[in-house]
Amino acid sequence: MPTGSFNPRQNRLKLEQRRLEAINSDSDYVRVEPIDLLPGRAPERYKVTFLCRGIVGIDSSQSPVYGDQHEVQIYCDDDFPADVPRLRWETAIWHPNIQHDGQKNVCVNKAEWLGAMGLNDLCQQLFEMVQYKNYHAEHSPPYPLDAEAARWVREYAEPRGVVNKNRGISVDNRLFYRPTPADRDRSSIHLLDASRGPRIKIQESKAPSEKRTVLRAGVISLRCGSCGSEAPANSQFCERCGTRLVTDVRRIRISS
Repeated sequence: MPTGSFNPRQNRLKLEQRRLEAINSDSDYVRVEPIDLLPGRAPERYKVTFLCRGIVGIDSSQSPVYGDQHEVQIYCDDDFPADVPRLRWETAIWHPNIQHDGQKNVCVNKAEWLGAMGLNDLCQQLFEMVQYKNYHAEHSPPYPLDAEAARWVREYAEPRGVVNKNRGISVDNRLFYRPTPADRDRSSIHLLDASRGPRIKIQESKAPSEKRTVLRAGVISLRCGSCGSEAPANSQFCERCGTRLVTDVRRIRISS
């Protein structure tokens, strides 16, 4: 077997190690820990912890039960990187593409993996699966790995608006990577500063016997009620604490 710098598999494992170490530096909600280390070799196994809201089960009334800490183990076996790493979910989970009992395997698209996906990309995909931004519940290829959870999504969660990826409804809106200053600057464009007062639009309409002026004032507040953080205008959840955001819209109509 080739050794040192001539070992393609070891070179790829070292690359993935650097990618995963970067996640620990750049993410507030993901922790990656190498396990079962061998001297002089790059890690083959990792424990990844996701600190975001996800569904860990359902109760007797079919309502979702939520959890905020989720763990998965990644194992780069002898077939790596020609094949997808082996994944085993370590904590309770309820998702169409992750088995909630038994071996608790995880469904990953092999074509995407072979299309230059790295372990950092895989971790982001798993993070978004926990949040229900990413799932496949339809009984069609690629078929859901957990048929029971998939049926619950189709028959209960989507009709009731618990989750619906087509409508942009997820259970958590935290970001995988910490926003950069440039990201925050772009987000601030979409925020209305309530301290500057409402925006007022004046419209004039003419009637046969009178002139009417209508003033409409609207204030949109996107501040988390739990931690007080501001959020982008299109957010569903607070990026800091995960609380669902409620947009407060007030309108005043004055006619004369």
